[in-house]
Amino acid sequence: MQRAMFDRESGPGAPDDVPAGRGGARGRAAARGRTAPPARGAEQEREPPSRTAARPVRPVPAGTGRDSGPVECMERLGASAVRLAWAAAVLGAEAAPSLAADVAALGPREAAEARARLAAARVLTGGEEGRPLRFSHPLTATAVHRSIPPALRVAFHGQAAAVVAGAGRGPRAAARHLLEVHPEGDPTVVATLREAAAEYLGADAPEEARRCLERALREPPGPVERAAVLHELDRCPPPARSATTGRPRAAPARVLGRQ
Repeated sequence: MQRAMFDRESGPGAPDDVPAGRGGARGRAAARGRTAPPARGAEQEREPPSRTAARPVRPVPAGTGRDSGPVECMERLGASAVRLAWAAAVLGAEAAPSLAADVAALGPREAAEARARLAAARVLTGGEEGRPLRFSHPLTATAVHRSIPPALRVAFHGQAAAVVAGAGRGPRAAARHLLEVHPEGDPTVVATLREAAAEYLGADAPEEARRCLERALREPPGPVERAAVLHELDRCPPPARSATTGRPRAAPARVLGRQ
């Protein structure tokens, strides 16, 4: 390798005996395996290094994009603001400031400061004089709800069910969240879902009643109560069938924040 480098330095027509001086220094540098300093003309012909290539490449976090702007803005506001926004997204129409603070496990002062930051960032509105919290846009509510990690989303729905039930919002308000939690064999959950199904039947909403009773069976209830749930399920009218396909018509999609 050193011989080849020396040959490149000396050139095809160079004499065998390199005189001492500047050329000799270049020859000795090449013989030791180092590259001699280039001539002035070579420095002028060399292109300057690209500034773009010198910049470090920063990785782009997964899941970011134009549709994640409100979520990224929310995350810059602090952990308490994130939890309050998650609670508002889970509660939906029931997102009174006090209920959202309880679901997010925030104290009154911390919740008020988080709400002020979210309002200044135009993520949430409302909250004055007990008014429900609202997202600035329905798409923002959907994006925030989807940003909740799945395990935390289940936990938030379970907490929301307890909070709205304790606030006297009724079994239907609690059942909306119980439909999202994992079955644990809790008789209180079965009782709440049965009460909600009865209210839905009285409000001429058999499909919602059927959903509550089917979820109650998965809890599951005890043997005696199971028979009662099956009897109530038989009383629910069958799902309406589509006139075009003949298949049971799907329940209407619920808008986030509405029952």
